Amino acid sequence: MILKNATIVCEDHVIPNGWLEIKDSKIIAINSGDTSEPGYYLQRAIIMPGFIDCHVHGGYGEDTEKGTITSFQKFAQAVAQEGITKYCQTIITGSDETITSILTVYQDYMTHYNKGPQARQIGAHLEGPFISKVFKGAHDETLLKAPDIELLKKWMIASNNNIRIVTYAPEEENGTFTKFLLEHNILPSIGHSNATFDLVAERVKMGVKHVTHLYNAMSKYDHRHPGVVPAVLNFNEIIGEIISDGIHVNPSIINLTYKIKGADGIILVTDAMLAKGLPDGEYEFGPLPVIKTGQKVVIKGTDTIAGSVATYDYCAQNFYNYTNCSLQELALVTSTNIAKQLGIYQETGSITIGKLADLVILDSKLEVLMTLCEGEIAYSQLELK
Repeated sequence: MILKNATIVCEDHVIPNGWLEIKDSKIIAINSGDTSEPGYYLQRAIIMPGFIDCHVHGGYGEDTEKGTITSFQKFAQAVAQEGITKYCQTIITGSDETITSILTVYQDYMTHYNKGPQARQIGAHLEGPFISKVFKGAHDETLLKAPDIELLKKWMIASNNNIRIVTYAPEEENGTFTKFLLEHNILPSIGHSNATFDLVAERVKMGVKHVTHLYNAMSKYDHRHPGVVPAVLNFNEIIGEIISDGIHVNPSIINLTYKIKGADGIILVTDAMLAKGLPDGEYEFGPLPVIKTGQKVVIKGTDTIAGSVATYDYCAQNFYNYTNCSLQELALVTSTNIAKQLGIYQETGSITIGKLADLVILDSKLEVLMTLCEGEIAYSQLELK
C-alpha cells in the first residue's frame, strides 16, 4: 500500500510532501517528494502515528462491563473512526465476581479476536477497586478495597496476564503493592487518590511514572498541604493523563500544564463510557445510573462527572487548539508517550521504518480520514487513486 502526497509527521521532523509504503503490516519506506506508484493520493493530508487511548471504558453502546466477545469486537471496530489504533479497555470498580468474569472473557478475546481491520487492544486497565473513598468519583464506595496483591494475582490469572495498567491510591498501601506491580510489568498509575506530595515522591523513587486523569479525583494544589497535582507538575519522571474534552479540565489549565510539563509529560485519554456516540439520556456506568447531556455525563442526581463521551480525535483537536502545540508534539501526547510507558515503543507509537503501520490520516482540521491498524484499513473516507 502506498500513501502519497502527504504531510508525514515523523519522530524528529515533518515531511511537508512525501509518501510512505506499507507491506505485511509494517512501514517499509518513508520518502519525501512524489511517486508515480499507484496508491492513496492524500492532497497533503496529515499522516500521524495512530492514536493510543490507554484509558477508555467504552462507547457506541458498548462497554467493558458487558463482558462479551461481541461487545469487545463492536467497540474495537467502532473506535477506529476516532483515529485510535490501539487502546486499553478500562474496567471500573466492580465486585470480585464481576471483574473475574470480565477478565475471563477478556483473555479469550485477546487470544482469539484481537486482530483484523479494527483497533487493537493492548491490555486491560483496572481503574479500581484499589482507590480512595475520599476521591472515589463515579465508583461505588461499597465495592472499594485496599490494594490487595492476592486478589490482583487472581485477576491476572483470569486475564491470562493481560492486565497492563492498575489505577490505585498509594496511601492505602505500604509500598508492597507498588513493588508487585513494577515487578510484574504492570504500569502503576496513581489515581482516585488522596496521597500527599511526599508520598508521591516516594513512589516516584520506586519507579512510578503515571497518573490517571490528572486534576480529576485526586488531592489538589494546596500550598500548605500539597497533594498529587503539584507532585505531577514537579516531577519530570511522572506523566499525567489529561482528558481534553473541555469539561474535565479547563482549557487554560490544560495550556498551563503543557507549559509546565511540556508535551513529553502529558498523555491524552478519553475516559469515554458507553454513551459516547449516543443520544442524550439515562445510561449506566458500571453499577451506577448516569445522565448524558451534550458532552457531559454525571451520576444521576448529582454533579459528579462520570467518565466522558468525547471521541479521541475531538480531544486531540482541543489540545492542539488550546496549546498551539506542533504536530510533532501532538504525536507525543497522542501516541509516542504512552507507547513508551507501556513498553511497546519498539513496535508502534511513531512513524518509523520497520514499525507497525498504526497510522491515522487527518485533514487540516484534524478530522479523521483514514485509520490503519497494523497495515489494515479499519476506517476510511478515502478512495484509491
